[in-house]
Amino acid sequence: MAKINMENQILDTSRQVVTLPEAAAMLGMSPLTIRRAIKSGKIKAMQISPKGRYRILIGELNEFIQRYS
Repeated sequence: MAKINMENQILDTSRQVVTLPEAAAMLGMSPLTIRRAIKSGKIKAMQISPKGRYRILIGELNEFIQRYS
């Protein structure tokens, strides 16, 4: 799992996409907060099912960190 360092960069980029719960854990936020950020357009994500399952690119998380931290 990727971790965030003090310079607000994601260290481990061995995976290109993560699930919504994984993104929440990486950023230290609740899954609901991440879902709200996706719905408001702050984080771009790919919805992979009608039930609301998402995949998020690591690059999108890096951009979110840079913009909002």
